[in-house]
Amino acid sequence: MESKFDDAKLLSYTDSELYDHISSHPSLPEFSNVVSLSPKYLAKGYENGDMVEDALSAMKFASQLGIQVPHIERIVHGHGVYCIMERIPGTRLDIAWHDLGWIASLRLAFQLRRVVQRMRSATSTSSGPIPTGKCTSYFFDDKFGLPARAKCHHVNAFLNFWANFPGFLKEKRKTPAEHANCPRLVFSYSRPFVFTHHDLAHRNMILDSEGQLRIIDWDEAGFYPEFFEYAGMHNFIPRGWTQPALWRWKMLAWIAGGLYDKECRWLKRIRYMFTHFRMARAFNLRADGYAAFSKRPFKERPSTDGQMQPQTKEESSAGNLAVNGSLSTLANSSHGVARLPLQSEAHAGSSVDDEGLVS
Repeated sequence: MESKFDDAKLLSYTDSELYDHISSHPSLPEFSNVVSLSPKYLAKGYENGDMVEDALSAMKFASQLGIQVPHIERIVHGHGVYCIMERIPGTRLDIAWHDLGWIASLRLAFQLRRVVQRMRSATSTSSGPIPTGKCTSYFFDDKFGLPARAKCHHVNAFLNFWANFPGFLKEKRKTPAEHANCPRLVFSYSRPFVFTHHDLAHRNMILDSEGQLRIIDWDEAGFYPEFFEYAGMHNFIPRGWTQPALWRWKMLAWIAGGLYDKECRWLKRIRYMFTHFRMARAFNLRADGYAAFSKRPFKERPSTDGQMQPQTKEESSAGNLAVNGSLSTLANSSHGVARLPLQSEAHAGSSVDDEGLVS
C-alpha cells in the first residue's frame, strides 16, 4: 500500500523511513529505477556507490559550468542507493516533440547548442566519468572494455579493432603478425576529450512553461571524444516517429552537437559488432596484438619500441580525475581538466577523409 510522503519531512525522515516510502510508491512507466514520491520529489535508484558518485560529480561539474541540473536533496542507503531529487516542472521533450514546429525546434536546437558549448569548454587528457574514470560508455561495451581513465591511444585501439573486425572465424584464424597490425586506421583521435552528457535523448530533456530546456539524467556523463555527443543523440530514436519529426531531430542534433555523420555510422557498426561478438577481442589480446594494451591496467603504457612500461607519476597525476574536495579544483585544470573559452561554433571541424576519421 502506498504511504503518504510528506515533503516537509524529507530531511527529518530516517533512511529506513525513506526507504519504506520509496518501496511503497510506483516507479515511473518509462524508468523502472525512478520512483515518484510526490509532485515535488523523485527518488532515483542506483546499483552501487560508484554509479552514484559518477552521477553526482557530473551534475556538480555541469552546475559549475553554468548548466541547470536537478537539485539533489538527500541520498538514501538501503537496498542499493537512492538519490532524492527535485522534480523538474515541465513536459519531457519526447512527449512534446510531435507538437513542435520547425521554428520551435530550431529555437530549442540553439538552446541545446549553448549547453553543449559550455560542456565542451571543459576538456581532459583522459576519458571516463570524473571521479572513477571507468569508461562505461555504450560505445566501449565489449567483454573487455577499456582501462580507467583511458587515453587517446586506448580509445583509438578499441575503436579501430571493432571497425576492422572481419568476423569471428576470420579473427580467430589470424596469425600473430596479422594481430600485430591494424589493417586500416579508421580512428586517429588526438584532441583532448570533452565533457559530454552522453545521453542527450529527447526523454532526458524537459521543456518548461517558458520554453526553456532542462537536462536530466547525467548518469552517463564524462569526458569522451567530441563526436560521442552527436552519435549518442542518434541512439534510441523511436521507430514510430514521422519523417518530419525525424528530420527536425536530426537538425537539432546537428546544430547542437556538430555534424559527425561518418563517425556516427562507424560507431553504430562498432556497437553492432561487439554486441553480437562480445568475446572476439580475446584473440587479439591473447596474441598481444595492436588492441591488447587497451585492456591492460592503466598503470602501464606502450613505449616507443612497443614494450609496456610503467606509467610515470607525473602522467598518472595528469590523468587523474578523482574528486578530492571542491570540484573547482577540477575546473581549474590542476588534474588534467582544463576550461577553454566558449567557442562560437559547437563543432570545431574534425578532418574526415575517405581513408578514415582523422582528428
